[in-house]
Amino acid sequence: MRIELLGIAVSIFLFIFIFNLIRRQKIRDEYSLIWFAVALFFLIISISRPLIDTIAALLGIEYGPAALFLILITVILCVLIRLSLLISEHENKVRTLIQEHALLKERLEAMEGHIIKSDQLQKNMEKEEIK
Repeated sequence: MRIELLGIAVSIFLFIFIFNLIRRQKIRDEYSLIWFAVALFFLIISISRPLIDTIAALLGIEYGPAALFLILITVILCVLIRLSLLISEHENKVRTLIQEHALLKERLEAMEGHIIKSDQLQKNMEKEEIK
């Protein structure tokens, strides 16, 4: 019974923690939904002892609450893999943007150099005309 109460407490803590992150705008909505789903799933599994025992029997685990933690760890690993994929995708996009920025900056500096040279040439021509 203590393990179920611990699971319920962890689920409620996770709900409150994610809600506070959203309130302070530290986490995006799409990621918070994933964590809310994890917390809800864990809460449902924690509340329903017969469901835990059924899942444990299917997995061949004798002690039902141990299945609860196995499921939790599996779900969290899946979420972490998904977030790792998103981070990798974003890093690739940032790298591409940095490269494009460097190319555009180089082109801009080259154009500014041509404009400065053109202005100097025009000024020299005007000086020669005045003489």
